[in-house]
Amino acid sequence: MKINKSKLLKGLKADLKAAEPMHDDLQGKIEGWISAYNGEPYGNEQKGKSAIVSRDIKKQSEWQHSTIIDPFVSAVDIIKATPVTAEDVESARQNELVLNTQFCRQFNRYNFMTKAAKVLDMEGTAVIQCGWDYEDEEVEVEVPIIGRMPDGSEMILGTQTVTETRIITNRPTAIVCRNEDIYIDPTCMDDMDKCQFVIYRYETDMSTLKSDGRYKNLDKVAKGSLGENEVDFDSEDETEFRFEDDPRKKKVVYEYWGNYDVDGDGITEPIVCTWIDDVVIRLEDNPYPDGKPPFIVVPFNSVPFQMHGEANAEFIGDNQKIKTAITRGIIDNMAQSNNGQKGIRKGALDVANRRKFINGENFEFNGTPNDFWDGSYNSIPGSAFDMLGMMNNEIESITGVKSFSGGISGNSLGSTATSVRGALDATSTRRLNIVRNISENLVKPLMRKWMSYNAEFLDDTEVVRMTNNEFVEIRRDDLEGNIDIEITVSTNEDNAAKAQEITFMLQTQGQSMSEEMQYKMLAQWADLTKQPELAQEYRNWQPPQPTETQMRMEAAAVRKAELENMKLEAEINDRNARAQENQIDAFAKEAKARKEMASARKIESEADRIDLDFLERDSGIAHARKMEEKEFDRLSKLDEKAFDAMHGKEKGTK
Repeated sequence: MKINKSKLLKGLKADLKAAEPMHDDLQGKIEGWISAYNGEPYGNEQKGKSAIVSRDIKKQSEWQHSTIIDPFVSAVDIIKATPVTAEDVESARQNELVLNTQFCRQFNRYNFMTKAAKVLDMEGTAVIQCGWDYEDEEVEVEVPIIGRMPDGSEMILGTQTVTETRIITNRPTAIVCRNEDIYIDPTCMDDMDKCQFVIYRYETDMSTLKSDGRYKNLDKVAKGSLGENEVDFDSEDETEFRFEDDPRKKKVVYEYWGNYDVDGDGITEPIVCTWIDDVVIRLEDNPYPDGKPPFIVVPFNSVPFQMHGEANAEFIGDNQKIKTAITRGIIDNMAQSNNGQKGIRKGALDVANRRKFINGENFEFNGTPNDFWDGSYNSIPGSAFDMLGMMNNEIESITGVKSFSGGISGNSLGSTATSVRGALDATSTRRLNIVRNISENLVKPLMRKWMSYNAEFLDDTEVVRMTNNEFVEIRRDDLEGNIDIEITVSTNEDNAAKAQEITFMLQTQGQSMSEEMQYKMLAQWADLTKQPELAQEYRNWQPPQPTETQMRMEAAAVRKAELENMKLEAEINDRNARAQENQIDAFAKEAKARKEMASARKIESEADRIDLDFLERDSGIAHARKMEEKEFDRLSKLDEKAFDAMHGKEKGTK
């Protein structure tokens, strides 16, 4: 289906017009905040009186600026990638390595964070545009021609020239946009995920557009300066300088990022459309993998249900006006005094001495010293300085910045140590809240977008330098996964408190810790105190290697201990053997004793038998026993004969 670009452009311009009221209302507030920040006159100044404006907003911003950006620019690696599941551990590690390399080494993070923090503080809102910077070139290189011999070996036959594509730049980008150039969907309230479109207006020239290669219909763009929007557009350089040649003449470009029904099927698609005046020079699908506008909106002091935030001037602008009024009054009072004037009583000096007095020479006078009067400044009431001090304390309590002139003190809350700690804690808490706001609403969303862009636009392999001599190969496929990005940020006060806790732990428990644990804690302490080289040395610490003599002594000591153990084991075995021998001897002696006892009993039994035989022979018992035996034998034979006779008769009968 052919796209009606005229109808499309009309609809996109309608969105632009619908977003203008909210945009113009915000610009009105921003102009007032910037005016107060710069200390511009209020318009009520009178001729002959002081017109000074107290610049408390700007001073607070300058004092606060370094502590806000320091956590993001002081550490060499501020990105910590935490995996959601165990399968994403390797992906998280490689994402952490890539993001730290891109943000901390390949990206000018100091200028970026400085500009973002300044815009946040001055205008209450910072808009960051994410993108991808890619540049390559065609180069001719000589490659060897490899030939294969009949035996299967290879040899170089020569060289040939081929054309290769060399990548010069391939990394994500982020720029801080001017708030006056951003038009946001007014219906999204404070949720950027619900934003249907973001229109970015910027200034460029025809030479840049043609060299980019993405823009078409450039020949249809009318020649001229800024076109139909010249009156409404405030030039970025804020000068009246204009180029006269057509390639460098500035053009106002509108770039639409959002969801729009391009083909008329009732379903919106993420697109990007760029136009100058009434000419569409770019129309394509959103090239980014998330399909969302590549913008991050960061509020300084967020307002519920509003996308934009409020600047510091919104909170301390009234205090600055009060200080300005008091300061003007003090200056006018002093300016209208008679300080430096001198009065002389008439007749105290003649003409000659009067001339000497005026010229600063020695002179003579008539009368007393009271005849001379010196003018001075009028006395300033103490209530004026009390009021200035009260305004200073209120300004510092709101911004959380302690000035160099005394600043927040515990006396404003009480004279006890608890009150002092409460004042300092409130200051640190306010500063930490600002740092966390930048971390959660700027750096983390930026890293998530970069992570999705890396998965889409990085080459198959990207070599990232970890140390001076170690390289890790990163595959694009490994950059995908469910990963939670955690940004490690903290203020100097937090780092100092953690470092003090580690020092206390080492002092109290260091003697009972292993050397490895001690050096791990020392490395963490060095990180907190911003000493990366010392931290690396602590992490790479290894126990000192013993010398050859020490190794020999240690080996001899080990051998000696082994021999002593063997000696003890031999002594124990010898004693066990002796005990066994003693036990066997005891058994042998017991058996011998039993044998001797049995022999004794045998001898006794034989003696008793001999004695019994003698007594039986002597008493006739032996003779009677023999006679009984003979009688028994005779009777047995008779019985046998009778038995045989009886059985023989029975056989004969049968």
